[in-house]
Amino acid sequence: MKTNFSTALTIAGLLADIARLIVLAGTIAAAATGSLADAGLFALVFALLFLPRISRIPSPFDLAVCVLLPLATLATTADWYQRFAWTDWVMHCLATAAIAAAAYLMIAGTPLLPRLRDDRRATTVLLTALIGLAFGVVWEFVEWFFLVVLAVPVGVGYNDTIADLAMDILGSLLAGAALVAWTAQAATDPAPEPAPVQAS
Repeated sequence: MKTNFSTALTIAGLLADIARLIVLAGTIAAAATGSLADAGLFALVFALLFLPRISRIPSPFDLAVCVLLPLATLATTADWYQRFAWTDWVMHCLATAAIAAAAYLMIAGTPLLPRLRDDRRATTVLLTALIGLAFGVVWEFVEWFFLVVLAVPVGVGYNDTIADLAMDILGSLLAGAALVAWTAQAATDPAPEPAPVQAS
C-alpha cells in the first residue's frame, strides 16, 4: 500500500511537470502565430505554475493547479465562457478549489496559518474557504477593472458575480475537505510528502 501511494505521488509530480511544459509550448506557439495577448497570458500562467513546485506542496495539489489554471486560461482565450456559459461555473469551482488548496499549503509552514493537523478539520476547511473566497473577490475586481476602466468587453453582471462567488466558495469548501483527507492519509503513510510543518 505504501509503495502504491509513493508511486502515485511520483506520477502526479511527473504529470505536473509535463503540464508545465505543455503550457510553455502553448506560450511559444501563441507568440509564433502573432497572438501576443494570449502568449503573454500563458507566459504569466507558466510563471505562476512554478510557485507550488518551489514551495514543494504535495504533488496531487500541484498537479491540480497545473491542469486547472491553464485550462481556465484556455477557456478565456478560446471564448468557451461566451460559447458555453456553464464552463464559467465549472472553472470557478474547480480552479478556485485548486488555487485555494495550493495557497493554503504554500503558507501553512508560516505563522500565518496553522499547520495541517487531524484535530483541526473544521479550521482547515474554513480557512481554505476564506482563501478561495478572497481570490474570487479579487478576480471579480479584476473583471470590473477590465470592463469599466479598460473598456474591455467582459461578460459580467450582478447575477454573474454572485454565481461566480458561490462557485468559488463551493470549490474552496471541497478543497478544504481534500486537505483534511490528505492529512488523514499522510498520517497513515507519513513517509512521502508529509503535510507542511509550521515554522517555529
